[in-house]
Amino acid sequence: MAKILIVDDNIDMLDTLEHLFGFYDFEVLRAENGKIALGVAEKEHPNLIILDALMPVMNGFETCEKLKKSKKTKDIQVIFLSANYTEQEHRSKGLELGADDYILKPFNLKELIAKVNALLHRQQIIEKLREANLTLLKKEKTADISFQELQVKAGSFQGRLSTDPLTGVYTETIFQERLQEYLKKLDESSRPLSIVLMDVDFFSSINEIYGEQTGDYVLMKVANVILRNSRSSDLVFRLRKNRFALLLWDTQETAAFYEAEKIRSAVRQTNFFDQDFFQFKRVSYQRKKAAQQVTVSIGLLSIDRPIELKVLLHHAEQALQAAKSLGRNKTLRYSEVAKTA
Repeated sequence: MAKILIVDDNIDMLDTLEHLFGFYDFEVLRAENGKIALGVAEKEHPNLIILDALMPVMNGFETCEKLKKSKKTKDIQVIFLSANYTEQEHRSKGLELGADDYILKPFNLKELIAKVNALLHRQQIIEKLREANLTLLKKEKTADISFQELQVKAGSFQGRLSTDPLTGVYTETIFQERLQEYLKKLDESSRPLSIVLMDVDFFSSINEIYGEQTGDYVLMKVANVILRNSRSSDLVFRLRKNRFALLLWDTQETAAFYEAEKIRSAVRQTNFFDQDFFQFKRVSYQRKKAAQQVTVSIGLLSIDRPIELKVLLHHAEQALQAAKSLGRNKTLRYSEVAKTA
């Protein structure tokens, strides 16, 4: 049963909304102002908050801002429901603060329920995707060191995470440690190492058009596509923002290029912008259409002898930037870049 927090200083409105959501089998929580709502949200962690804009003690805008700044409540979905702040500037302000929708009073009951159900459905998809990524990582990404061993290594420092909380793949810290281990192994073995750097193309535009929550979903989905299309021996990492990396041990450049191209193609063919998930509010048809295709640019470097870590990363970065400069949605090897330098 989904949990809804209703925040309104009007007792009659609270009663009306509580009856409405109770009829549709939601668990209902109440708060008469924003300050009380913050405490309830942190303690009860509802799935969604219906928030009045004009209230005493703390108005809806300030409440929404505080909700989105708190780690404990930032992912809770918010719908503004306002009878006083009805201008476009108020709506824009609410949405800029992180609200998922802005509805004016008087409102259509069926429309409100439909919007709530759509947002809750989106939330379920996000949670299932995050769980799927963690499951894939635990079951498939073994290489020559197990997931459990990586967890132990990462746990050597209190409070450090081995997996990215958003996407479920390994963190940049684990990437640096594992890369250094591989470089040491190159001294003892003739087996090659390939490194893949990958950026989600035009990611800032996705955030600008659809909002950061949708951007987060895209990153989770990209991670899922990478995990499903990489080999069980390959390790997948999220480095920062829209940047991912893969380490392919005992993999020559030609084989690594094939694996990278397989991932790039899979991302290109994935339908990220499913109408069942996305709320294309305030987006023109032209902008919506322009942003519907998600692609990645990839830089690849393969080595068979130890080199300095900084040099390795610099060369991989050069390959990635060259792929982006050639129009994006491309995989480029450093060996090709070095020939033209």
